[in-house]
Amino acid sequence: MDVQWFKQQQKRVGVTAEAIAERMGRDRSVVSRMYVGRQRMSLDQAKVFSEVLQVPLATILEKAGLTDEPTAQQVSPGFAESDVAAWLPRPGLAEGLPVRTIAAALGERPGVDVWRVKSRAMALAGVLEGDFFLLDTHQAERVKPGDLVVAQVYSRTGATTVLRRFEPPVLVAASADPEDGRVHVVDGVNVIIRGKVVAVWRA
Repeated sequence: MDVQWFKQQQKRVGVTAEAIAERMGRDRSVVSRMYVGRQRMSLDQAKVFSEVLQVPLATILEKAGLTDEPTAQQVSPGFAESDVAAWLPRPGLAEGLPVRTIAAALGERPGVDVWRVKSRAMALAGVLEGDFFLLDTHQAERVKPGDLVVAQVYSRTGATTVLRRFEPPVLVAASADPEDGRVHVVDGVNVIIRGKVVAVWRA
């Protein structure tokens, strides 16, 4: 967290840590704990900082150390496997038929494909590793707040595909794992939504 930057912004707008904490409905100690690194800033708290300091939410998230560093646009439009992977039944295995039957009943068609969860990034939302889902790539541009989405995240080390909840302008996980705590700002360059999850089921 860039504490110096936050304090400069407080001076710029003439607001105290007490006033920020009061806006959150908390006492001053919560802001102090964030500044000394004893407490991680939540998305709701970041929104309060954004409003009070009159700074875009994306900037607050970046200065709080909650986003990946900005990177140059990557050229690869494909999916790199990470949280999820496109599902293809292995020849000779009986699991393919039930999955295909369910997918067909839920609306599988070109551009609406079966995928499988490979991580616990959304476990607290009830989407577990091994679950199947339908991803509608036609709805990538029409997602709404709260939608479960698959997105491509580009960094200096490559591209990964993540399963997250869209809370504009960011993607957030629902996981107890601190590694999943980092949010991703959807900017259409470094973080691109590739589709909306329209159905989830457990085999």
